[in-house]
Amino acid sequence: AWNIKNKILVGAQRSTWLQQYLGGAAGSDINLAFLPGARNTTSNPDYAGQNVNKYNFGGVPVNQVILQRDGSIKPVRQIYSNYDPGFEIAPDIQKWFQDDRNALDGYAPKLTGYYVNYQGQFFEDRLTLLAGFRRENRVEKYQVQANNAPWYIYPTDEYMWANPSKYPENQWGHSIAYQKTIPLDQTGDSWMAGASFKITPELSAYASVSKIFKFNSGNIGGYFPGDEVYLVQGLLAQYASIGQTGFTYRGQTVTSVSQFQQIIGGLKYDAMIPNEDGMNYEIGLKYSTEDQKIVGTLSLFSANRANRKEDDAVAQSNLNETLNYSTDPNIIQGVKNAIALGATYSTPGANSGRLFRVRAYDNNVQVRGLDSEIIWTPVRNFQAVINASWLPKAETIEDNRPVLARKGSTAYDSLSATQKRDSDIYWGSRVENVPEYKLTVFGKYTFNQGLMGEFGRGASVGLGLRYTSETVVSRSVDWNPLAGGYQAGNYLVADLTFGVPWEINGYNIRSILCIFNLSDKVYSEGSFVLSPARNFVLSNTLQF
Repeated sequence: AWNIKNKILVGAQRSTWLQQYLGGAAGSDINLAFLPGARNTTSNPDYAGQNVNKYNFGGVPVNQVILQRDGSIKPVRQIYSNYDPGFEIAPDIQKWFQDDRNALDGYAPKLTGYYVNYQGQFFEDRLTLLAGFRRENRVEKYQVQANNAPWYIYPTDEYMWANPSKYPENQWGHSIAYQKTIPLDQTGDSWMAGASFKITPELSAYASVSKIFKFNSGNIGGYFPGDEVYLVQGLLAQYASIGQTGFTYRGQTVTSVSQFQQIIGGLKYDAMIPNEDGMNYEIGLKYSTEDQKIVGTLSLFSANRANRKEDDAVAQSNLNETLNYSTDPNIIQGVKNAIALGATYSTPGANSGRLFRVRAYDNNVQVRGLDSEIIWTPVRNFQAVINASWLPKAETIEDNRPVLARKGSTAYDSLSATQKRDSDIYWGSRVENVPEYKLTVFGKYTFNQGLMGEFGRGASVGLGLRYTSETVVSRSVDWNPLAGGYQAGNYLVADLTFGVPWEINGYNIRSILCIFNLSDKVYSEGSFVLSPARNFVLSNTLQF
């Protein structure tokens, strides 16, 4: 249309899945711990005394059992060996080899999205314009327990704890405290626009801008909605038992749930954390010789990330959040009362534990730099790829937490010596996992002639080099990069590959041997964990 080549792409997606924590079972008798009756002393007399923990990790409710024809409870050790096909549901053999921690951390998100992209070509295809928009929605309402199918099939479309007559808690295991999670109904938009112009047949210039996002989850206070109700009720009951009306929090005497909710609302504990947002800008040149022997790009870019969710260790410490890790026996007992009412807190020991996991998000990180890549093919059977980047800027440019005030500000002057040290590290260090320099080179040569007659024709040898400058592991006092703390990176590692084709009985086989970290260098790519030592991978591909 209008002498313009136009392309429009539209699409949509919808996906649902079960997200579970995969944790290998650590107890013995794994074949019983996940079966109905595992924690019932009638069906499993071994569930007693010192053997209790052998079956607790399966998470099977005490009254979740299999009933026989006569109404009696079936012994757990007879589920497979004494199966009654005329009455009982067929045993699920996968439970016998259970490896998943199936009663914990089961979430069922629903993700939907749609997008539209446009491409237009102008001026005899010298100018190309691109634009796109995408919207996504994620819904997550509750935590799903999925143990013991086919005997107990849990619904995924209703709140089980709200229907106790149909799903008694002692049989199905769905208490309010366990099933609920922070409900999510989030929407995020991303878009991009770009242009490419052919200056000459060999040289093109391009520019792009894109806005991206990442779903964050949870509220700033890091607690399940409703837990604050149980907490206040539990604390008021405890203090009433010692003749005291209310309890002290943030300088106020709290005597009602609504008052406490108003206080934590003022702290924004109940506010949902917004999506992490990103803005990317890039300009560059692309060069390609007519014979394609040299193809290269050179680009300048800037990437910003705002609203990254982080733990606010200072805000959630017991110095600032007085209910966290309190050793006051009345607070500890009040938390125990709250748990008995249905709160999801961990059972307190010598302290009240962490009741609020305070999050920070009002930050902005910026990375700027230069990236270049050259693909060199001087002859048909040799090719080299060279990639280099220089990222001089990788830092936080905005964070409004008072305890992380910048040096030179009024707020900084009022910080303690420890807080000043933490602030200096935060603002004076590079962002984690972003090295300033990075270089990767890989070349591969393929032999035209066989090594021994026809054998080895098409054999190849490749050599790669990887270099990365120092990389900050953590901007914390434990890893203080400003005082000689451990940093990853600062390594040069070589990798070697050999490939040879061969034939046996008319079948074509190609064997490739890769030797990674050829010099057996001790290094870390980006964390405190060391990267693999010298290692070998041999693969064979059969074609027929």
